[in-house]
Amino acid sequence: MFAKLSIRTKITSLVIMLLLALSGLGVIGLMQMRSLNTSTVDIGTNWLPSIKELGNMRTSIALYRNALRNHLLTLGAKEKGDEEKRLDAILATLTKQQNVYEKLISSPEERRIFEQWAREWGTYLAEAAKVIALSRQSAGRYPEEAFNYLSQTVAPISQQVDELLQRDIDINDKGSDGSIDSAASTYNSAFYFVITILLITVVIGAGAGLLTVRDVSQGIASIVKPMQDFTRGDLTAEVPHRGEKTEIGTMADALQIFKEALVAKRDADAAAAKEADEKIARGQRIDHATRQFETSIREIVNTVSSASTELEASASTLSTNTDRAQELTTSVAA
Repeated sequence: MFAKLSIRTKITSLVIMLLLALSGLGVIGLMQMRSLNTSTVDIGTNWLPSIKELGNMRTSIALYRNALRNHLLTLGAKEKGDEEKRLDAILATLTKQQNVYEKLISSPEERRIFEQWAREWGTYLAEAAKVIALSRQSAGRYPEEAFNYLSQTVAPISQQVDELLQRDIDINDKGSDGSIDSAASTYNSAFYFVITILLITVVIGAGAGLLTVRDVSQGIASIVKPMQDFTRGDLTAEVPHRGEKTEIGTMADALQIFKEALVAKRDADAAAAKEADEKIARGQRIDHATRQFETSIREIVNTVSSASTELEASASTLSTNTDRAQELTTSVAA
C-alpha cells in the first residue's frame, strides 16, 4: 500500500506527521505551562501575601503587647499617654493589615478561623482597655492590680489569639506547599511526557524516513535495471510499475515508450537488413544468369563460326569441282 503512494504524498505525509507531533508537543507544553503559571500565580498572589500579612499582624500584635506592658511599667502619666498613642498607632497598623489579609482569604475554613480570631481579638482589646484603665489609675505607683488582671485574664485570651493566628498561618503554609508540590508534579509529568513524545516522534520519524528512502530507492532501482538491460541490447526486459499514478509509474511509462521505440527501431533495422540481403541475392542471381547467358552466346557464336568456316570450305571445294566439271565438259565438246 505504501509503495503505491507517490513520492510527493510520502514526503508530504511524513512532514505533516512531524508537524502534528511538534504541534502536539507545543499544545501539551502550553497546557503544562498554563498549569505551572496557575500554581505560581496562586503562590505569588494568594499564599505568600497571606503568610506575609499574617506575619505582619503577628508582629503588630507582639508590638501591641510590648507597648501594653510598657504602659504598665511606666509610672508617669505623660509617659503612659505616649504609650497609649503608640498603642493606637500599632492598632491602626494592625487594622490595615487585617483588612488586607481578609481580602486574601481563599477557603471557608480559613475564613472561619479568621472570624474566630477577630472575635477573640476583639475580646482581647476590650480586656486590654481595662488593663490600660487600671494602669492609668495607678500613675506614680506600681500597677499591681493591672499586672494581675493582665496575667490572669488577658494573657489566656492573648494565647488563644496566637493559636488562631498560627492556625491561619499553617493553612496558608499548607496551601503554599500544595501549590509548590503541584507545580513540581506538573513540571515532572510534563518533562517526562515531552521526552516520551519526542522519543516516539524521533523513532517514528526515523522509521518513516528510512521506509520512504528505501521505497523510493527500490522504485528507482527497479527502473534503472531494465534501462541497463536496454543499453546492453536486451529488449526482453520487463518494465515494472507501469500504469501506477506515481512518479515511479510516470518514469516507467516513459521507459516503456522508449523500449517500444527501440523495439520498433530493431524491427526496422532487421527489415532493412533483410531487404538489403534480398537485393544482394537478387543481384547475385542476375549476375549469375548474365554470366550463363554470355557463356551460351559465346558457345553459339563459336558454333556458328565453326559452321561458317566449314561451309566456306565446302563452297570452295564445290567451286573447284564445278570448275573441273566445266573444263571436262569443254574438253569433251571439243
